[in-house]
Amino acid sequence: MRIPEEKIEEIRAATDIVAVVQEYVTLRKKGQNHFGLCPFHQENSPSFSVHPGRGIFRCFGCGKGGNVFGFLMEMERITFYEAIKLLAEKAGIKLPTYRESNEEGPSESELLIRGNGLARDFFYQQLTSAKSTGAQEAKSYLANRCYGDDVIERYTLGYAPDTWESLAEHARSQSFPLNVLVKAGLLKESPQTGRPYDAFRHRVMFPIRNLSGRVIGFGGRRLREEAEGPDSAKYINSPETAVYHKGRELFGLWEARSEIRRQERAILVEGYTDVVSLAIAGVSVAVASLGTSLTEDQARLLKRFTDRVFILYDGDSAGLNAARRAVDILLGVGLVPKVVVLPEGEDPDSYVQKNGGEAVWQLVNEAISSVAFQLLLSKRARVSTSDAVRELLTSASQISSHVEREVFLKEVAEKSGVSFDALLRELPRVATTSPKQHAEQGEQWPPKSPITTLAMILIQRPDLRRVVFAKLNFEDIQDSRLAELLRFLQEDVEHSSFRKPEALLDRFPDPPLRDFISECLFADENNNADLKRAEIEERMVRDCLGAMESAKLKAQIALLKEKLAAAPDSVELFREMQELMKKEKTLR
Repeated sequence: MRIPEEKIEEIRAATDIVAVVQEYVTLRKKGQNHFGLCPFHQENSPSFSVHPGRGIFRCFGCGKGGNVFGFLMEMERITFYEAIKLLAEKAGIKLPTYRESNEEGPSESELLIRGNGLARDFFYQQLTSAKSTGAQEAKSYLANRCYGDDVIERYTLGYAPDTWESLAEHARSQSFPLNVLVKAGLLKESPQTGRPYDAFRHRVMFPIRNLSGRVIGFGGRRLREEAEGPDSAKYINSPETAVYHKGRELFGLWEARSEIRRQERAILVEGYTDVVSLAIAGVSVAVASLGTSLTEDQARLLKRFTDRVFILYDGDSAGLNAARRAVDILLGVGLVPKVVVLPEGEDPDSYVQKNGGEAVWQLVNEAISSVAFQLLLSKRARVSTSDAVRELLTSASQISSHVEREVFLKEVAEKSGVSFDALLRELPRVATTSPKQHAEQGEQWPPKSPITTLAMILIQRPDLRRVVFAKLNFEDIQDSRLAELLRFLQEDVEHSSFRKPEALLDRFPDPPLRDFISECLFADENNNADLKRAEIEERMVRDCLGAMESAKLKAQIALLKEKLAAAPDSVELFREMQELMKKEKTLR
């Protein structure tokens, strides 16, 4: 059952598209629009635009576009109905109860989100309300780290009971399908019996949220130090799913994003407890990679919120080497990182526990540049100056901006004693070129044709639709998507229902039609609404209709030529072809 248009309009009117998009992207206002780095493809210069007046977005780099519902569909990988429901909940608007048909049932992504939400609530209740020995042990562990009730609530920390089927039994009691929890990695299936059992047992649970605050996965910290076998790993994490890709997410970013924007800086750490312990001490801009080395996707995610990143990894050799790798990743996406070097044997969690937040801020304020950090590592490893400089040149090759690369090389020259000219000459020899990342090239649509131009004009100019549809023959439209769009516009004309062009995005919420409509709306916004433009568009409409008619006649002429080749003496076929050729000539 379709949601009434007036209800969709009510939700849209109550929703600020800029506020919704800013949960995922930092936007800066320029004129009447807001711009930021596109969340749908990799870029270093903002090409993503939001028009708050019309409630639409468009990326001029990859072509993605739509309204606030389409944006959430892309970011959360959910259906149109689920996007409406999510925004209605945020706006406090009650939706009528709709029975979803089999075709319109919850998507896999939505089911996984619901399953993770059920598990989060269960783990949280087990930590805060249960009286079991295991729950008390979890509380003691957190109390020893000064994790009070406010922190437990802020991060919705939880406890996975020391049993085999607690979560599975809870899901059964809620009539929630266990196979969804298996897909989410919260349950596993016994190889012998196939019976589901809990994947996380006797662990403190750290929910991992996406940028809309919805739980997409978990990290579980072992409580039993002497554990053996499958429970021996200190941390275990959710597997990759349709909603959770550990190389694309950052733990703590949802909680820290507003403060990161305000302070215009972020601190990058390695572990869940590092993030939480720093937040308790007032260092509330920390985020962590999820049990993996920093990835380019994670770096680009961070770049949406700030250009200043401070790497705060463990002070041992493994942590320093990981920080060295992170430097190149961050440089490669256009960030200028600095590195905080902890005393050997310390990690962010232990250091802040001993010294407090002010000491951490002091270290951050004394952070060294990536050049100074790499030279420090080279000195400790007794690497020659020439080899150290070559490694720095490798880092320089990651920087796409010519200006930032020159600044980097000048610092290398200053700190190493190697001349700037020598560095420039050596750079091409040691630079490692990686293949450029482009936006994914999908299907090339719409086709470059008169019907595409006609559709674009009719989206922008409802006043021309009645005249056009009186002449347009839908049998001449070869593209099924454009035919569907134009038939919908024709129905509007027949019912005298000239809705706002933006409302088309509700009728066509999926790409590529959604992207095409958004492109038309932005093109309309960028054009001046004057008499000259109106005359040009009306002439283009006539030309498009003429071109379509001409193409139709040419196809008929080609067919007659084939028939004449088979029956060259047919006077009737010859005369028919001559008539069509005269008619086609008048359209040129």
